[in-house]
Amino acid sequence: MLRKICLLLVLLFSFSSLTFLPAQTVKPSQSVEDPEIQGMKSDAQRMRMILNQMRTNLAFVDTTQSPLKHQFELETDMWQMMLDQMDRRIVALEGSRAKNK
Repeated sequence: MLRKICLLLVLLFSFSSLTFLPAQTVKPSQSVEDPEIQGMKSDAQRMRMILNQMRTNLAFVDTTQSPLKHQFELETDMWQMMLDQMDRRIVALEGSRAKNK
């Protein structure tokens, strides 16, 4: 019973750290988006899905803190940082492209 509760808590914590992209509004001047930016957004979305699968799988790993589990946690944290950096680059590219128009 305690094991199930711990597993449920781990699952809950893994889903609480999910990152969602804000809703995007399309302005008339931005009706056609740059293919490079669109590709980066698509890649980031796919990477988020894979990261969420990794975190879900991590929830099913034994509850004891083994070196292997810790390594897996570190890897998911690193991917989250990479996705955050990618989001900042997308925003910067969109800003610079909007200034050039």
